[in-house]
Amino acid sequence: MRVVLDTNVLVSGLLSAVGPPARIVQALLQRRIIPIMSAATFAELETVVRRPKLQPAFARAGVNPENFLTSVHAQAQFVDPIPTQLPIRDEDDRPFLDVMATPPKPQYFVTGDRGFEFSHYSGVPVISAAEFAHLLTRR
Repeated sequence: MRVVLDTNVLVSGLLSAVGPPARIVQALLQRRIIPIMSAATFAELETVVRRPKLQPAFARAGVNPENFLTSVHAQAQFVDPIPTQLPIRDEDDRPFLDVMATPPKPQYFVTGDRGFEFSHYSGVPVISAAEFAHLLTRR
């Protein structure tokens, strides 16, 4: 399954071993899903995962951020995004809209960000981590 995963879902899944984001990270690491990314969305993930203030939390969770980034980079399908003019509340999230608009389109965009106010962008459903984790259990 090809999906765009918002940075907040991935970081949440690293910080807690339980809950929907953790199940999504586990599925990613088990290669049950293919993350669709651009250079910009991967750069955002790198920046957030490398924040000094998160390092103690990752250490407590037993997570090696560099190993995680290496795994994600190796498994991701990178696309050259198509720029969009779709409306969005937070322009910092535009790279995710651009990835969703790039063929072949992903099956889902998984996010916990309420800034994505529409249920679909470029025909791609926007769903929560809980909804996506539920879909994973049915497969």
